[in-house]
Amino acid sequence: MAVKEQTRLDDFISLEEREHLLSELHRFLVWVGEKIPDEIKVNGETIKLSELIWRCIHKKELSEQEKERMMELVRMLETKEKYDEEVLKKASLSHEEAKRLYHESAALIRAIMDIRECETGRVKLKESTEEVRQKIEDAKRWLGFLKGVGRKNI
Repeated sequence: MAVKEQTRLDDFISLEEREHLLSELHRFLVWVGEKIPDEIKVNGETIKLSELIWRCIHKKELSEQEKERMMELVRMLETKEKYDEEVLKKASLSHEEAKRLYHESAALIRAIMDIRECETGRVKLKESTEEVRQKIEDAKRWLGFLKGVGRKNI
């Protein structure tokens, strides 16, 4: 005789836990600290998301066609995130399933934010060596100025 595994009520998230997770998803900066998924399946297509964002950040300028593709990807990711959020809102989920969905949604939000920043050209991974040199020179001048001001007041 096969033993059937019984599902207990406390295996599922409560209404309060569900509401807490959903409200957390709508917090400002919920995506901070979330890792961008390496790959994601959207509309049956596997997209190497972290690699795509990495290339976008390292590219100096995007063509109009690349910008359009990025914004299409943003729309697809937003649809997937909304779907995950709807599942989190309505489905009977275990604690692990709910936590996984929450983190997946937050990671999608982060990916969306990163792609938008990259697409508009606001993300800059690193400064050129000339910019770094200029900042060092500025800092040295300020230190010299502050040392000079400190001596005159003594």
